[in-house]
Amino acid sequence: MSRFRWVLAIAGLLCLLQAHAAVRASLDRDHAAVGEPVTLTITADGAGGQPDLAPLGQDFTLGGVSSGSQTTIIDGNVQSTRQWTVALIPRHAGALAIPALAVGGEHTLPLRVQVDAGAGGAGANGAGAAASSAAVSSATTPVQGGIGKPGDPVFIESGIAQQHPYVGQAVVYTLRLYYAANLLDASLDAPTSDNGDLRQIGQDARGSQVVQGQTYAVLERRYLVQPERSGSLRIGPAVFRGRAMGGSGNPFDDDMGIRSLRASSAAMTLAVRPKPAQALEPWLPAQSLQLSIEQPATTPHAGEPFTLIVHENAQGASSSQLPDITLPTIPGAQVYPEPSTASDQLAGDVPQAQRTRRFAIVPAQAGELRLPELSLPWWNVTDDRAAMAHATLPVLRVLPGAAGTASTTGGGGVETPSAGSVPGVSIDARLRRWQAATLALALLLALALAWGWRRGPARMAVAEVDAPDARTIVATGAPSLTEALASGVPSLIAVALCAATPEPRPRHLHQVAARLADAAQREAVQDFDAARWRGDGQPPAAVLAQLRQAFARAPLWIGSARSTVDRSILPPLYPD
Repeated sequence: MSRFRWVLAIAGLLCLLQAHAAVRASLDRDHAAVGEPVTLTITADGAGGQPDLAPLGQDFTLGGVSSGSQTTIIDGNVQSTRQWTVALIPRHAGALAIPALAVGGEHTLPLRVQVDAGAGGAGANGAGAAASSAAVSSATTPVQGGIGKPGDPVFIESGIAQQHPYVGQAVVYTLRLYYAANLLDASLDAPTSDNGDLRQIGQDARGSQVVQGQTYAVLERRYLVQPERSGSLRIGPAVFRGRAMGGSGNPFDDDMGIRSLRASSAAMTLAVRPKPAQALEPWLPAQSLQLSIEQPATTPHAGEPFTLIVHENAQGASSSQLPDITLPTIPGAQVYPEPSTASDQLAGDVPQAQRTRRFAIVPAQAGELRLPELSLPWWNVTDDRAAMAHATLPVLRVLPGAAGTASTTGGGGVETPSAGSVPGVSIDARLRRWQAATLALALLLALALAWGWRRGPARMAVAEVDAPDARTIVATGAPSLTEALASGVPSLIAVALCAATPEPRPRHLHQVAARLADAAQREAVQDFDAARWRGDGQPPAAVLAQLRQAFARAPLWIGSARSTVDRSILPPLYPD
């Protein structure tokens, strides 16, 4: 009889367990922080009804709710299971109870979750995360906080290289997103700054890291922060939002469980220092700054341009902070600057910037050419002191021009240039001479046009052929073609050729060549244009000589040649 009672008791217990197994509830974690979402999963066997979630509203804010179902057939028996996932956001700290929830006629077992007032596990867990993240970016000091911590499916670390920067100083702010979940979709909102410029620099870096025995995928993103004024600068948190499939420990999670994930970095505040009183202008805070000048690749010749390249290289600064490079007046030479180029890159957690500018320098005469020393003030943030960067070049020896254009005499003067050579005087003096010659030529051209008009249409056609030559001489704001060819400066020659072309004016030399009727002139322009894009940009002397020889006479344009032929073939409309 006693044995029979034991059998009845065991059977009743199994029935009771089966009744409770019809509806089940589980949490993805039993420890969280205020505002950190916790995923509740409810599973019910059979059709059932909808769960009553109203009792959860006392201690939690309900986030997204998703549901799914699964049906299996085994030996003709049909079994269906429904599942609901609910994102619960704790409203306050403490040991919060999740009461038994009704699903149809069944109830789940009550659960409990411990909620902390701040980010949990900031002690040993935070230390472990800091150690593991050192391999990703050793120069950045991690700052643990926000929503999420090591051990969670997702958490974020943030750090900055300099907690007390100067106003205008460029510092690197780093975010590292750790996730160990099968993400369906995700977004990472960038941090914001209330008192400075904050922009992403470089590309995202991806890798993996083991934190407290768990493998995380890591996404690292870096930003460049430049405070705009002294005082307090707050960098807001970066916020991650996403959804993941499964992972709560429920056997149905791998197939249909979807949970919402959220994490954020800790907000931080920087104490920005003002510009020191002893700092010089322009204000340029940096860790280091070098100013350098490249030695000319070719030996300078009088009347022929050579290229001078100047570099600014800075560590701990952005290229936008580097001032544009300028050269002071060089006695005995003309300087033609080109637009500068700039670039930024990262070396660890230190921003690096470079600015480069090229100058075309045309010596007026042979002899010694002294280039002035360049200097740039800056502030050394490492030693907290004012500093000055310098760059010098030795005195350059300028040789006479290829055609004996200029040479120094025993008294230090300039010899009279030979006929057809480039004058060894300054470009300003030659410009005044050409202006006077232009006026005389314009007057002669006007008389020739008047004479041609009286001679009739045939003479008029010849005058019109020569008319474009006047426009090659008179170029508002630009040197004439003859003067540009004499200087040998590629940029001036290109401008003069475009200005000499009849309306509509072209912008490129290949357009000028297409409109030239003379084969020698067209070939000379094409060779000159091709030589400008090779080597250092200075065409060889043979190419310049070919161009000067081709344009020793006025350019012959296709439109003018065609009009001459047409008018010479057709009889006059009104014969004399």
